[in-house]
Amino acid sequence: MPVIRISEETMERLKAWAKPLEDTAESAFAKVLDVAERHRETSGTPADGRRPRQRRRARDRLSQEAFRRPLLEVLYEAGGKAPVDDLRLTMKERMASRLLPGDFKTVSTGEPRWWNATCWERNKLRKEGYLRDDSKRGVWELSEKGVGYLDDLRTGEPESFIDHLLAMPDAGEDADFDFLRSDSRRIEI
Repeated sequence: MPVIRISEETMERLKAWAKPLEDTAESAFAKVLDVAERHRETSGTPADGRRPRQRRRARDRLSQEAFRRPLLEVLYEAGGKAPVDDLRLTMKERMASRLLPGDFKTVSTGEPRWWNATCWERNKLRKEGYLRDDSKRGVWELSEKGVGYLDDLRTGEPESFIDHLLAMPDAGEDADFDFLRSDSRRIEI
């Protein structure tokens, strides 16, 4: 059996993994190795310990996921479906304040990167069942699952700015809330 030497500091760290009067140094090492191996399996790190090569994330552009909710909302507000050309204009207006310089660069298809990311996100939403895959060519359409998802999202949001303010702990004495709330209850202060 091999003999290893470890520092006092490492021994103290190892004790944190051991149950007193139950674990030996070997069983504590085994616990640590089990956790490390599970982490390696879930993170995709190869057995040789090298990290898989990852693409650098550009900081001058939005992620593809940033287009997900705006796309769903634009379709929802358009009645559940819309022609691609109309969607493109509406998405550009909706996202204009958020787009970064890299989003306006063209990709290999000649399209701006923001529209390319929107199209890829559309494909992802279609695969997940939030958009219909049997829509007429040139039309993007929400599925029943997509409509339900957006209904759920909107249900969790405040119905009005007044409701939002009333949810705050103290709006102050000078606040005038003599308006109807979204649920038609009178507010008395």
